[in-house]
Amino acid sequence: MLPIPCVIVAGGKSSRMGRDKALLPFGASPTLTQYQLTRLKDVFSSLHVSCKSKDKFDFEASFIEDEKSFEEHSPLVGLYSILKEFDSPVAILSVDTPFVSETEFQRLFNALDETTDIIIARSPFGSHQMCGIYKPHFAHLIKEQIEKNEHKIRTLFEALHVKYVDFENDEPFTNINHPQEYENAKEKA
Repeated sequence: MLPIPCVIVAGGKSSRMGRDKALLPFGASPTLTQYQLTRLKDVFSSLHVSCKSKDKFDFEASFIEDEKSFEEHSPLVGLYSILKEFDSPVAILSVDTPFVSETEFQRLFNALDETTDIIIARSPFGSHQMCGIYKPHFAHLIKEQIEKNEHKIRTLFEALHVKYVDFENDEPFTNINHPQEYENAKEKA
């Protein structure tokens, strides 16, 4: 077990899917969110779900709702809402990446050091900002960026020390964005 909490990010728009990905049935679980919670429960010290509102879920979990004081919702608002709840490093994983395992997170955790603010997984397909370990000490920088109406994660990353951990295989980082990707992923679950 990794001695850090993990937050499943389930607050996205799901516009390409056409329906809320977090609520889609997956594997033996009623929802993709519950699938993630079940499979990761023995990997991290605690599990939480980040969302705009917990009202959409009909199960019990530790929910972290997006900060309501911001007019706009964005991944940065979600990230700020998460990081302000913690005082030590936290793993972040998007709800729609159901194949990232303890193996990948162990490598990310092993890369954690004193000088790095964020550890991000990177595969041949690209970097995976919603699969990483974030230190919460820079939450105030996110708030300042949002207050300037700047919602690009790239802008935040440019101000911080980000370390990328390279993986040779894209498969664990398969992201479910479209109905066909969902159908393909269900066959692997």
